[in-house]
Formats: sequence, C-alpha cells, structure tokens
Amino acid sequence: MNKHTLIRLVHSIVIAMVMLTTSALAVAQQKPKISYGVLLDSTGSMRSQFPIVLQIGKGIIHQTAAHGPVSIFNFASEGAANNWRSVPVVRIEQSQDEAKLNRTIDDLYVQGGQTALIDAIQLISDRLQEWSPDSEKVIVVVSDGEDRVSTVKAKDLIQQLEDRKIKVFAVGLVRELESGKRGKATKLLMTLTTETGGRAVIPKGSVNIQDVVKELAIDTN
Repeated sequence: MNKHTLIRLVHSIVIAMVMLTTSALAVAQQKPKISYGVLLDSTGSMRSQFPIVLQIGKGIIHQTAAHGPVSIFNFASEGAANNWRSVPVVRIEQSQDEAKLNRTIDDLYVQGGQTALIDAIQLISDRLQEWSPDSEKVIVVVSDGEDRVSTVKAKDLIQQLEDRKIKVFAVGLVRELESGKRGKATKLLMTLTTETGGRAVIPKGSVNIQDVVKELAIDTN
C-alpha cells in the first residue's frame, strides 16, 4: 500500500467516525428526558414520620433531577372541619433545579384529612401525561400506603398507568400502622409498583435514608 492510498484510507476512517459520533449525539439529543412526579404524603398519619418523608424526598430529588424534570406533589386539607379530606396538590412543576426543589420540600407541612392515595396517583399520572406526553414517566410515592377515601379503584389506576407506560416506585413507611392496616397498605404499594414495572421499598426497622434511596433504584436512563 503506497503512501497516498494509506492517507485516503485514514481520511475515510476519520470521516466515518465523525459521522457515527454526530449521529449518536443527534439520537441522544432527540431522546426525551424522563419526567418524574414525586408524591410526599403529608397527611396526619405521617406526622411522626414526616421529617423522614422530607429527607427521603430530598434523596429522591438528588437521584433524579439531573435526568429529567421533577414535579412535587403533596396533600392539602379540603372540606369542613368534621369531614376533612386530603386532596393532592402540585407544589412545583417540571423543574431540574435541585436547590429550588429542596426549598419546595422544606416548605411542606402536615395537614389533616382523610387520605385519597389512589386518587392522588391518578392525578399525578394525568399531569405527567399532559406535561410530557412523549417522555418516559415515573411516579415516586413516599407514604404509609393507607388509603381511606379514594374514588378511583386500584385496578383501574393500574390499567391507566400500564396504558401510559408509567412506572411507580414507592417507599412504604408502614411500621406505625396497626397490623391489619399495615398488611393492606403494603399490599397496595407492592401491587402498584410490581404491576407497573417499578419497585417498592418497605423499611422494617429504623430508616437509613441513603440505603432506602439506593435500594429504590429509580429509573434514570
């Protein structure tokens, strides 16, 4: 092989490599980021564990914010004093600013009312579908899993989540529930996460925030 032929060959290889790199970058840029909805349970049953809820929330934000926009939801009281209902509300929409997201978490506080956990997850599903219809979507729930007054049935919610390809991940802080309620809440969280391709972490003893978030292993790719 003479010198000129070798130069042409090297030149062709360089051009091919540049084209492949450019193509790969274009594909990466076109791929939508994951859209996250984080529900931090602020109802009365979480009062004694609420500092842990907030710390886990910040751990989740640290794990996810770099990979896509995060929206934070919690509950607010609605109705008369003798018939309060906790309704889901969004506190910040579609942000990747970790400091701003953490400040939002710091501003959350416990409010009374009957919990509608399934209704809340459906609302988050609807909002994520509205905001990011073409993106992969993930819902992360930090709760004791107790649901008292939801109007949506779990099986209907799961069907909707499957249709929209939305995964649910959950941290179940169920240890302070009565035995019967604990089993029901654990089953609900396990069913929601397993059926949608997510994962549930149910701490049995003291909660190590870093271990819980690591075990949760939320999708970030």
